[in-house]
Amino acid sequence: MEKLFLEGTKRILLEDNKELVFDYYLVEECRNCQNNVKLYGIKIFQHMRDHLLVEYSEPISDSKEIVEGMIHKLWKNEVTLVTMLEIVDDLVTDCTL
Repeated sequence: MEKLFLEGTKRILLEDNKELVFDYYLVEECRNCQNNVKLYGIKIFQHMRDHLLVEYSEPISDSKEIVEGMIHKLWKNEVTLVTMLEIVDDLVTDCTL
C-alpha cells in the first residue's frame, strides 16, 4: 500500500506568463505490513494548466527523516522532473559514504 504526504510546493512563472506548479511528496510504502516495515521514496508532480506529469524515485530508505531531508533539498533548489532521478541518486550516494 502506498501513502503520499505533501512536503512542499513550488510555483514557477514562465516567460509567457504560464505557471508551472511542482508538488513534492514523501511516498510511504508498506512492504511488510504485518511487521510494520515501511520504505520511503519521492514523487514530484508537475502541473501546468490541464497537464500533469509525475516522476517517482522508487523506495530510497527505511528512514523517513533521511528522505524528508532529501525532499526539502529538492524543493529548496526547485528540482524538476528532468533532473530529479539523477539528483536523488547523488543524494543517496552522499548518504551512504
